[in-house]
Amino acid sequence: CCMALFCVEFVAGMRSRARLGLLVLLFLQIIILSCNTTSWSEKLQLSTRNGYRQSIGRTPFTTKRGRNGIRTHSFLCRSSSRKDWSPETWREFPAKQQPVYDDEGAFVEALQAVKALPPMVQHWETEKLKSRLREVYEGKRFVIQGGDCAERFSDCTQSALEARIKVLEQMRIVLSSLPAIISEDNSVGMPVTVIRRAAGQYGKPRSSSHETINGEKLPAFKGENVNQLAANIESRRPDPSRLVEGALRSQCSMNYLRGRLSSGLNEYSHPETWRLDSLRPSHKESVNQILNIDFKKNEGDSEVYTSHEGLLLGLEQAMTQRIVNSEGERHYNSGAHFLWIGTRTKKIEEAHTEYFRGLDNPVGIKVGSDITPNSVVNLVKTVDTKNEPGKTVLISRFGAVNVTEDLPALAQVVHEAGLKVVWFVDPMHGNTRKTADGMKTRDFDNILREIKETHRILQLYGQHLGGIHLEITGEDVTECVGGQCGVRDEDLRKNWGSACDPRLNYEQGIELSVEVAKMLSNSNSIDVDREQTIDAQVVLDAVEQLRRSQVSLQRKA
Repeated sequence: CCMALFCVEFVAGMRSRARLGLLVLLFLQIIILSCNTTSWSEKLQLSTRNGYRQSIGRTPFTTKRGRNGIRTHSFLCRSSSRKDWSPETWREFPAKQQPVYDDEGAFVEALQAVKALPPMVQHWETEKLKSRLREVYEGKRFVIQGGDCAERFSDCTQSALEARIKVLEQMRIVLSSLPAIISEDNSVGMPVTVIRRAAGQYGKPRSSSHETINGEKLPAFKGENVNQLAANIESRRPDPSRLVEGALRSQCSMNYLRGRLSSGLNEYSHPETWRLDSLRPSHKESVNQILNIDFKKNEGDSEVYTSHEGLLLGLEQAMTQRIVNSEGERHYNSGAHFLWIGTRTKKIEEAHTEYFRGLDNPVGIKVGSDITPNSVVNLVKTVDTKNEPGKTVLISRFGAVNVTEDLPALAQVVHEAGLKVVWFVDPMHGNTRKTADGMKTRDFDNILREIKETHRILQLYGQHLGGIHLEITGEDVTECVGGQCGVRDEDLRKNWGSACDPRLNYEQGIELSVEVAKMLSNSNSIDVDREQTIDAQVVLDAVEQLRRSQVSLQRKA
């Protein structure tokens, strides 16, 4: 309005024809500004329940039609200044996937109780993991990150924890030893670090706030930190006391992990602890060769690292510690050594990015077909302002169908931007499907295919795969189909145990580790097919052409 009054005053002394032309231009400019500003206020609505902004409306976005006619959305970044950070500045940003509690006082008391507990991990352990990830960036180490999709309080038992420890330790033994055996060259292969999805993976993001079970609409199960799995209204009501119970059970799990692993003994290499019945003869022979080796304590055996998705921001803030030393002031999340930002909460203008950008923990970011390469670059630069090797891990999750087409563009842009990131692949979430009777599952062949394709593509673009991120249990569940154990769609109900998504069982995990070890043993002599290289370049050319078209349209607009 002020601009309009000023312009009217300005044109009052002009000639009539010039005055008319200027007023028409002013009118058009007002229309354009109105379209841009009113849409923002209408599309973003904020609530301040439970002390933070909860995004309950739509974030502004532009829509474009991608391949196969599928619409994709590019979100607009309108964040405020990120110069000053503290563990609570995330509260000034819209926060997704946060539960709303009926009793806000009980929620605050629960967070205070969690904050008063001793830290689960120490900051020097976190720095040690960061140094390990720096070695991964340099191509000197590999990582297995694995565990439950969503931990259950009832799984905080010796037998359940032992099964999960065992499968990951035995996979580590295969990956660290088999490449040298295959190549008959002791210089081939590298040490392997295990990061466990354990001792805190009690929260779970959901695509919908509600689900229908037996004809009844219920709030979605959001992990045992929030509510219960039982299908009734009372069980699904968010309960803040579960935050305290989750923290205590995480402490118990961590205590058991440290006790079993910190001694550095390789008891999981003893032949009697392995189950190889379902493996094909060639795989069984490979593992038996490993077991014939006189194991000594390898570097990294006694290190215990845990991780979880940093989802419930009030809880994460309560577990954030301020450390002041000779290097200055730092902030560490003491609930895990490594945390990651999930697919549903990684918008650069939202609360999760604001919280994570101030942490000194290594941070993972899930990336897939839902985010543009340039957005990934901006996100990494926000979370890791120093471009520090070992600080940021990109966890790709494209799915076996899309990885060949979508990953090359991202790998190219990250390489050209000079980002010192570590690459993991999550071959689980992009390969989830439903059976004819509505059961969730994942195909072993697709999981393995995505790992191998990710490894191949990253090498084509001057980078390398540093780790695999798996949802896995050491128990004999029937949740993922395929593999030499022969689980089929009709077998899924026989022994389903997951609270949410399907996990690999023990035998599938060992088989996968043998296949990945074979892949790593051939890393130095990867055979690049000329036709595949051309296909990757075609994808990059198409992406660049699309980008130029969008820039041209924006300039015309």
